[in-house]
Amino acid sequence: MTNLRAGIIGVGGYGAGILAALENIELFSVTAIADQNRELAHDLAQRHEAAPYDDYRSLIVQEPLDVLFLALPTFMCRECLNLAAKKKLHVFKTAPLARSLPEATEWIKLFKKSQTRFQIDTPNRFAPGYLDAHQKLTQQRLGQIYLAQVQLLLQFDGDFSWRGDPILAGGGVLLEEAYNFIDLLLWNLGTPESIYSLNSAACSRRTLPPYRTEDTAVLTMKFPNSTIGNLTCSWMSAPRQESMLFCGTDGRMEITPNSLKIFDTDGNLTVHEQFQTDPQWILQQQIRHFADSLLDQQIEPVAPAAEHLANVAVIESAYLSARTQMPENLKVYGNLFDLEP
Repeated sequence: MTNLRAGIIGVGGYGAGILAALENIELFSVTAIADQNRELAHDLAQRHEAAPYDDYRSLIVQEPLDVLFLALPTFMCRECLNLAAKKKLHVFKTAPLARSLPEATEWIKLFKKSQTRFQIDTPNRFAPGYLDAHQKLTQQRLGQIYLAQVQLLLQFDGDFSWRGDPILAGGGVLLEEAYNFIDLLLWNLGTPESIYSLNSAACSRRTLPPYRTEDTAVLTMKFPNSTIGNLTCSWMSAPRQESMLFCGTDGRMEITPNSLKIFDTDGNLTVHEQFQTDPQWILQQQIRHFADSLLDQQIEPVAPAAEHLANVAVIESAYLSARTQMPENLKVYGNLFDLEP
């Protein structure tokens, strides 16, 4: 196989970025496009010489595809994933993996049975600043890490019609926006032992209509070796700010998607690296890597869906902690992580 026949479902919002990335990757041929907006699907399909659909089921069943790109709200994904697994399609899905652990494990088992790849969007693992930080932490450039902090603030201007519903959405800013930053913490520090979270919807209750998922959250985690991780996030605060900090016995590291600084224990700047990328370039890199892993089975995919089970477990525990106002322990999930990627 030298070319992958791709279909995409959902081309508004983030899906538009996925489609733009596919245009610039010669390993894919976009042959089918589906969206609830029939006019949008038709216009984009005409531009790509692809088949247009407003019924995603018809796209999956009728089109001879190799890969399906799924850019839908997670509550709309179950039937798509079931049909895709039956047709033995590889799937690239936007984050999060799922709204709950039962849903996540159901889908992981589905694709394990079909023996096809199930990939979740993880742009932060391809952002040069975060990738460089991971490599340096693996080399123990900071010694023993004792503290990690993430801050994510933004003004979300998307559709709250379903994001405000805890049943449809599964959660608010923690699940929808902080998901990939929780993934970063776990990628670098491992699975936490205990979790404590405080959530608030005070700001969104003043909007019309009010919604019932959190708009602000603070999440504290204790990792093995006594490392403490903290994440603060809100999607009611502009302008956008995102940053990550690691403190170790040999120094401190400050990271953004396009920069990395290391300070020694006396506060002297010893490393300062800057990169010139944008979110679209990062998205294109991870989709290209996904294609490479499909065409060459010797290439391991970055963060296949099974690795995301830990992210979902942490978020589900965080919501439980916010309700009980007590720390929660991941051990309650037993052999959850015995599922192999």
